[in-house]
Parts: sequence; structure tokens; C-alpha cells
Amino acid sequence: MNITSQNIFESHFSREMLLELIDTHLNTSSARGVDGTNYDRFYENRESEVALISIRALSGQYKFSPFRQKLIIKNAESPPRQVSIPTIRDKLTLRALNNFLAECFNGARPQHSHQVISSAIKSAQTSIATDKFVKLDIQSFYDKIDHKILMQNIRNRVRSEAPLMLIEAAIKTPTGAAIAEAKVNKVGVPQGLSISNILASIYLKSIDEKFGNILGLSYHRYVDDILCITSEIEAEHFAALIAKDLKRKKKLNTHPIGSGKSEITSVLESMVYLGYDFCGTKISVRKSTEKKLLSSLMRIIASATEDSLERSIWRLNLRVSGCRLNESNVGWMFYFSQINDKQLLSRIDAQVKKAINIKFGSSTYDRCKKLIKSYHEVKYNHKQSKYFQNFDIFSREDIVSLLNRVFPDRFRNLDRKSDAEIRRIFNRFVSREVREMERDTLGSFS
Repeated sequence: MNITSQNIFESHFSREMLLELIDTHLNTSSARGVDGTNYDRFYENRESEVALISIRALSGQYKFSPFRQKLIIKNAESPPRQVSIPTIRDKLTLRALNNFLAECFNGARPQHSHQVISSAIKSAQTSIATDKFVKLDIQSFYDKIDHKILMQNIRNRVRSEAPLMLIEAAIKTPTGAAIAEAKVNKVGVPQGLSISNILASIYLKSIDEKFGNILGLSYHRYVDDILCITSEIEAEHFAALIAKDLKRKKKLNTHPIGSGKSEITSVLESMVYLGYDFCGTKISVRKSTEKKLLSSLMRIIASATEDSLERSIWRLNLRVSGCRLNESNVGWMFYFSQINDKQLLSRIDAQVKKAINIKFGSSTYDRCKKLIKSYHEVKYNHKQSKYFQNFDIFSREDIVSLLNRVFPDRFRNLDRKSDAEIRRIFNRFVSREVREMERDTLGSFS
């Protein structure tokens, strides 16, 4: 029996699958959309909500609410990045749609940045002295994705009308508009949705396949950042060819070579890609990334007092070692574990040690984790290490002990609360810290 795209769509939008997604992908920290509905209220009505999603999606009648607008400021020079926040109901629908697309377009699943940088590092380490880096940056990538081209790419694999209508409804939904307004998004894919990355990956799949299979060209792409390594004689040719194909076939422009965003340089010179700094055999992080991490650690130390010392040490150690949460490794060291610049780590450790010793004395620093130790644990002892905390396996006793130690006067009567209440408090508390950690890491290469 041939499984059609309609069969796959019906499976992902079944009652059972949608209820499972609520448990695995929604939580109390899920942001509210324009309707103001929070997770608790949605969860109380989950049976009726799931029935509504299933019926409307499978019949092609599902309508998304306008996405709430959130602006993220990168720096003083760049315009803010717009992120779209769906309602809880739409978030569940989009997650099911993402899973449907991932199954239909298995080869187009977007790579994690860690996989891309790992591949790029291997290419750089096998290059020869005369080779060149070719770095291309696509201008306003998500905002310029052409709906007609994207939907044609999807129709090559998906023939059923219901999933096509749902995808079109999602990408045409405006961000920042009032529910009563009849606005339509005519170009671009909203950023921040669970389908955003896979749609962008499908859009550029043909480009990636073409240039990823050319002999003599090492091609790597993460979202709008492309890095190639090739011979000196071919560098300008490939830079022009990739830019031409993006413009002609995808209506996308790259920043001009020499603009700072796109460039051609020797593999022996410094090249920054996804927060890493390649320079010959040395793999480090860019200066602004080092400063950002150090500033983050110093802010924690500067705000620490004798009364808040336990919490400050916990936060500092979390930043240094990272953690595991919701089956994901989170933190600066997990992302930058592929550097070989150990002097950088020792230098930051020394600055942290000096600041803590001056303020609290050497006995306090003895309780603090070290970047150089974290590096070795993540890189060489990842599966067995207990140096970083795995919050996924925390028991009720572990959670209560941590909350009482870090916030001795904040959470009262924890022993009277249910397991679900304890876990909800803990998730809210940890998620706040993890979001800050993710900002430190993601900001390193955005």
C-alpha cells in the first residue's frame, strides 16, 4: 500500500497525535498569542480544542489568528528582528504541520547549527594553504521568500489540497495585525514559527543539493549564512554562480562581496562563521562572543550579595557548564565545544576567579565550575559526565532541594504541593534562566 501525503496528514492531525503533542511540545511557559489564552486554560479545554483543529485542518477550513509581534533588538546599528507569536491553538496546529512536512520532506529537515559548524570545521581543517573562504549572506532571507515558488516546491511532493491550504493559510497570516483586520501577508515566511525553518529549508533544497555535490567545492549553509571553501582560482566563479542562482531561481539577493557581510578571504586569514572564528589551524570564537559571555558572568558576580550567594553560584555554574532540558543540551559550552583555543577558556576562568576572590574570597571560587573543565567534560565525557545538570531526570526531591537552596524564603509549603505543581514551579524557574542562556548563545552568531 502506497502511503500518500493525505494519509500522512490525517495521521498527524488525528486526535491521538494532537493530544500527544500537547504533552510533548506545549508547557506552562508557552507564550500567549493575540487571544490571550494561556496554557492552563487551553489544557482544560484540550479535547474540544483538538477536535476543532482536526476537523478544520482536514477539511481545509482552518484559519489562523494574526500572529502577535515581538521585536528582538540585536544591536544599535541593526533594525530589530520581527518574531511571530501564535496563539496556543495555532502553536499546536503549526507543530503538527511541521511534523507532517518533516515526514514528507525527510531530506529537507533543517540541520542544527552545531551540525553545520562541525562540517565546516572539518572542511577547513582539510583545506590547503592556497584555498579560499567564500562567505555569502542572503539579504532579508525569511522576509523575501516567494510564496509562489515555495508552494510549487511543496506541490512537487504534496498533492493533497488540505495540507496545501493549511500551509498557505499559515504563511499568509499577518503579524502584528488586529484580529478584525483583513490583512494578508503576500511575501515572506513569518519567523519564530515551528514551520519557519523547514519551509526555508524546502525553499533552498535545490540550491543546497546542486552546490553540495560539486567536486572541489565544500558548501555549508545555515539559514541565510553560506560558507564555501574552494580553490583560489574557483572562488570568484562559485561566489558569482551561487548568487546568480539564488536571484534567478529563488528571487533572493546576497550582500555584495566586500560589503563585510559577504567576502572572499584566504583560509589562513580570520573568517567568522556562526560565532566561530577560523584562522588557519586555530578554531576560536569571535571577540564579541567572548566579551558577551564574560559580561554575562561578571553581571552575575556583580549582583551577588552574601544573602543571594547560593543563587548566584548556581546561576554562574549553569552558565559555565550548561545543562540538559527537554531532551536538549543548552548552553554556551555545548555550542562552542568544537573550538581548540583553550587559552581563551583559561583566560575567562582567570578573570572570573579574580572577580570572585576579590568580592567573596577563594573558598567561594572553589564552589564554582570552570570553563576549561566544562570543555573537557562536554567534548570527551559527554554521556557519563555529571558536571552539567540534567534537569530532565530531576526527581521531586531534587527539585525541592534545589528550590529551597537557591530560594530559601521564596517558595513556601513545597511539601504540601502536588508533583505537577512542583514541576510547574521548577519549569518556570529554570526556563527563565535557560532563555537567558539561549540568548547568550544565539546572539553569538546572529
